[in-house]
Amino acid sequence: MDKIFNNELSAQAYQKVKSMIMLKELLPGQKIVQDRLADDLGISRTPLRSALQMLEGEGLIESLPRKGVIVKEFTDKEMLEIYDCRIALEGTAVRLFAERASAEEVEELRQLFLPFLRGEIDEKDYQQADAMFHDAIMKGSGNSFLHKLFRQGNLLVCIDLIGLLRAPDETLPEHLNIIQTIENKEVDLAESLAREHLEKTKQLILKQINE
Repeated sequence: MDKIFNNELSAQAYQKVKSMIMLKELLPGQKIVQDRLADDLGISRTPLRSALQMLEGEGLIESLPRKGVIVKEFTDKEMLEIYDCRIALEGTAVRLFAERASAEEVEELRQLFLPFLRGEIDEKDYQQADAMFHDAIMKGSGNSFLHKLFRQGNLLVCIDLIGLLRAPDETLPEHLNIIQTIENKEVDLAESLAREHLEKTKQLILKQINE
């Protein structure tokens, strides 16, 4: 009975800490003080330790010598690897989505970005819309294994932690163009634009590395 109870507490702690990371209540590079966090969550160190081990296995936190447990801070190389994965997975997802998307699904994507055409863009709101856009295409691709790869690799969380690397004024037209090609069932062009959209960000990372 105690083991089941601890497993439930570990699962709850895992979800809570992961949510804190996604909401940036715990920031990249921030040390996790386990005693304090356990007190905040109202649990003992044992289920929290299990939760942190799960999160470390998913690459969202890491244990460093003399530093302890910290929220993962991505290196330039890791950011490039994340974008390589995104280009491969999302390019395929957009193609599949363009082949089967209903008019309602396309309109839902467009509605994510229409508010940003009416004035000054709030970057936090835009980043949320961007994440919803990419996740909706993954879900809407109709390929459950593709979506599972995206989710299990925590790519959406990693993308959110990295944040916006290009200005919304630059990426908003790109999103709207991708949506238009999906609506037009221009499958090849939709995939090409999606890959180009992500490749531009990857090239920006490369440029920053080489400066």
